[in-house]
Amino acid sequence: MRKVYMFMTLSLDGYFEGPGHDISWHRVDDEFNRFAIEQFGEADIIMFGRRTYQLMESSWPKVAEDPAASKDDREIARLMNNANKVVFSRTLKEVEEKENWKNVTLVHDLDPEEIRLLKEQPGKGIWVGGSDLALSFIKEGLIDEFRFMVDPVVLGAGTPIFKGLGSELDLELVDVRRFASGNVLLSYRPAR
Repeated sequence: MRKVYMFMTLSLDGYFEGPGHDISWHRVDDEFNRFAIEQFGEADIIMFGRRTYQLMESSWPKVAEDPAASKDDREIARLMNNANKVVFSRTLKEVEEKENWKNVTLVHDLDPEEIRLLKEQPGKGIWVGGSDLALSFIKEGLIDEFRFMVDPVVLGAGTPIFKGLGSELDLELVDVRRFASGNVLLSYRPAR
């Protein structure tokens, strides 16, 4: 059975992005990139909301072609390219595949039963990216594990990770991993 993972980078005060969608404060280094490669090794499907998809689609295909990109970044680009990508958007009319951005499907509405059926099929994990999409998955009880990369920075303003949840979310700590950068990965599963 497949697991659905949510991964988000957060500030200490619970924002996943600063004002103006700023993510320049993310601490990304070689250790983080090796971690990202590990994460992609656990999944063969990535599900995006529109904004996250457009951000990824605008940068990662270029990385795959950039001889100046690091070996790790090119590996992340390759893994992302080979993964099945599902974009949830009510506003996009189509998604475009290209040489370094294949296996893309556009879905207009989240059907929780389809996700539950997908989870029962053989394969690797499913990564959910984008706060609005992740929130929809949370509300439907579809997330099996939450992974929060907490960066040692206080933003003071931005977009809160659980903006719009509207109810309590009780989690159980599964694992803690420290990074030399000061980042800490906190892994949780829904409390049963």
